[in-house]
Amino acid sequence: MFDALDLQPLSYYLAMLPQFDLFASLLLFVVLWIIRKIAVGVIRARAELPPHDQRRLLATSRNVFLFLVLVGLVLIWAPQLRTFALSLTAVAVAIVVATKELILCLSGSVLRATSRAFGVGDWIEIGDIRGEVIDLTLLATTVQEFGTGSHAYMPVGRLVVFPNSMLLSTPLRNHTALRDHTYHSFAVTLEPSPEVGHARVRAEEIVHSHFAPFRERALQANTAVERRTRTDLPDPEPLVRLRTSDLGKLRLDVTLFCPSQAADQLEGGITCDILAAFQPMASGGSTEVAREAADRDGD
Repeated sequence: MFDALDLQPLSYYLAMLPQFDLFASLLLFVVLWIIRKIAVGVIRARAELPPHDQRRLLATSRNVFLFLVLVGLVLIWAPQLRTFALSLTAVAVAIVVATKELILCLSGSVLRATSRAFGVGDWIEIGDIRGEVIDLTLLATTVQEFGTGSHAYMPVGRLVVFPNSMLLSTPLRNHTALRDHTYHSFAVTLEPSPEVGHARVRAEEIVHSHFAPFRERALQANTAVERRTRTDLPDPEPLVRLRTSDLGKLRLDVTLFCPSQAADQLEGGITCDILAAFQPMASGGSTEVAREAADRDGD
């Protein structure tokens, strides 16, 4: 009775497996792509979020999408990948050696994620690179570079992309805790040198007059940072110290705990007022001599 049945061979169904894997891979990609588009739309619709928080959520959604696609493809193609790996062991070893830098980048990304070293919107410094993180991927990090000196808190318009493998070999500093308020130091050299005791008192008066509008905010920010980081920060009051330069000139060193965006403005205003305050003192002797000579000529 069963001899008359025309049964299809099993190999026919095995031949359809690669086509099924391709269909499943395409379906996985489409579903995850639709979910990510919905997530991006929801994030962009939340206008109350600050720009750096929106960038952080968008980067996270993209990385989750890529991770799920990668895991899904591995699970779908696992049998074929296993067979291929067993038959091409030597080739696999060569591929590992050739993709060493790629593996290091992925390892650096895992280190960043597990240690929570930084995220989008953080201010970091790694090697000679210093700026705000604006994008993260599994292989690289994009930083909006800051300037140096008096422009240490201002973007210079350059984007720096560094591989995540740098996280495995280069120390990283996260300045996000002092993002809004920071300790800003600068020096003013006085030439010729005035009387030391009066110079310090007058300089402190000028510094405190400029710092007065920011004192209350600085005290609150200092307390908040200490509570968040569980550290004991220096006193937020301005500090004026007398030192000498390499050429033996009197130098005033000023340290302020001030808003990062106002650091350049405060430095410029304090420097101008200090120089203006001590310039008449330095030139007072020559002015008096000139006045006496004019009086004699008049006589």
